[in-house]
Amino acid sequence: MDAAPPPMSLNLARERRGYVPGGFGQLHYRELGDGEPYLLIHQVPWSSLQYHRGMPVLAAAGLRVVAPDLPGYGMSDGPPAPITVEAYADILARMLDGLGIERAAVGGHHTGALIAARLAAAHPDRVTRLVIDNGPLWTAEERAERRARPAYDPSPAPDGGHFAKRWAKMRQIGDPEWSDASVHLAVLSFYNNGASADYGYWAAYRYDLAPDLARIACPTLLLAGTRDPLYSSAARLRAARPDFAYAEFDGGAGVQLERPDDWAGPIARFLKAR
Repeated sequence: MDAAPPPMSLNLARERRGYVPGGFGQLHYRELGDGEPYLLIHQVPWSSLQYHRGMPVLAAAGLRVVAPDLPGYGMSDGPPAPITVEAYADILARMLDGLGIERAAVGGHHTGALIAARLAAAHPDRVTRLVIDNGPLWTAEERAERRARPAYDPSPAPDGGHFAKRWAKMRQIGDPEWSDASVHLAVLSFYNNGASADYGYWAAYRYDLAPDLARIACPTLLLAGTRDPLYSSAARLRAARPDFAYAEFDGGAGVQLERPDDWAGPIARFLKAR
């Protein structure tokens, strides 16, 4: 099994990294393992580093895990203005072309789950299986309320206090289970994204998952954390698609970093089932 990285490391043993054309320049990805490909889409404003502890568990289960940095996040070039969930999904379909992957399982968390679902609905010939990990199924009113929220000010402070401000913000809204090392990675990821940090939210709050949810034809797993801020969406998703498989774990949005075995186990079992 590939060793999990130390808590604050940005690297994985035997990790492969590369770039493919990404619509606005280069799209960066991390890759680990061999076997059937699994495209793993991060939430925003994170990057592929969200999965740096879960990827080794999935790779050990016999999967080729490909975790891109969405355009404008991590080490990927970004668009000059916000783009839609539909555009993110189309870019990732082209990324599969660049990697020579004809068909892959696809999964994502939070905003990444919306992009994964759109990819499965719009490009059904490319997606073998889908994992919707705590994906939001919002009403039009809920999306409008989120669009009306004030944007976070990322401006640097002369004394470096913007880092402490973001740290405090993550402790306020983030998963209480997060270790200091995980909050450290969250803060680094946020400031590394620059102007694109809120683009993913812009896209998510304008995207209605319901029509695409009805179109998804591949085997799909709904994954829910009982303490995730989007856990309430699990009931809505199950009501809309009772034919989808379902699994839940006791935890919140930080389980990928703090308890990767608990998070990866249901995913690996679903993807390897025949």
